Amino acid sequence: MMMRYVCLVIFLSFFQFSFAKKKEITFKFEYKVDTLIMLSDSLLNSPTALGKIDANRNYRRILRSILNDSLSIIYNFNRLQNLSVVSAPNNEFRIYTWTMRLGRDEYNYFGFTQYQRVRKKSFISPKIIENYVYALENKSASIGDDELAKLDSSNWWGCIYYNIIPSPKKSDKTFLLIGWDGFGYSSTKKIIETVKFSNKGVVTFGHKIIRYDLTHGTKSAPKYQTKSRIIFEYNGTVSITCNYNYNIEMIVFDHLAPSNPGLVGNYRFYTPDFTYDALSYEKKKWVYKKDIDV
Repeated sequence: MMMRYVCLVIFLSFFQFSFAKKKEITFKFEYKVDTLIMLSDSLLNSPTALGKIDANRNYRRILRSILNDSLSIIYNFNRLQNLSVVSAPNNEFRIYTWTMRLGRDEYNYFGFTQYQRVRKKSFISPKIIENYVYALENKSASIGDDELAKLDSSNWWGCIYYNIIPSPKKSDKTFLLIGWDGFGYSSTKKIIETVKFSNKGVVTFGHKIIRYDLTHGTKSAPKYQTKSRIIFEYNGTVSITCNYNYNIEMIVFDHLAPSNPGLVGNYRFYTPDFTYDALSYEKKKWVYKKDIDV
């Protein structure tokens, strides 16, 4: 009994010490986050487009100054409800995205990438944290629905990323991102994007690791093409599934079909048909699978 009590005391002491160590972290930029909360309200609710644009300019400037602090990569930004943050499992990098809505269904997208690495100049020198921050520039209007193009931070298919999927193979450093684009009044888009970082934090999108069947949804024999990304466009009044399913370890998405055969190619009339397709990781490729049972 005494031994059990001693073990409990040691455990509680260790827990309290660990908790105390966590609490020692001070984020000097907290007051800037408070400013961002006020600006995000203006971004959403300003009665004029000029007011939203001005709020967004300040929002970008202040957020960048926060991200220049290397501790920001472990900060919880949940208080900023308009900011989406996706992180690599080991916090090696993060991608921050948000939107500004100008018209009834007119969206523009903004973002930053943040990449960190720890290195030592010599065996006896202290560790140095290198923190790289790049702005994402939305050029989706000129990129269009190009599913093969190689893109970068200055030429970005703008959207809100809501999930990041690492490769199941640890040596494979290419990740998948899943995002949403409000696009327009009559249709919405979701995207499965490929992303990779250099050891200097330079981000590239559009790596050809998605093996997709161009004949999906038809009775024709499969015809595969290796793509850089997949863009789904569908009716703006419906929602679709597009996310990683941990039970079957695949990216699962609704199969989309037009409301009648005469509307093939007119994507604002596409809706889920209650079947599901998927991408499965095989030999460093994400391969299309038809009619998945979920």
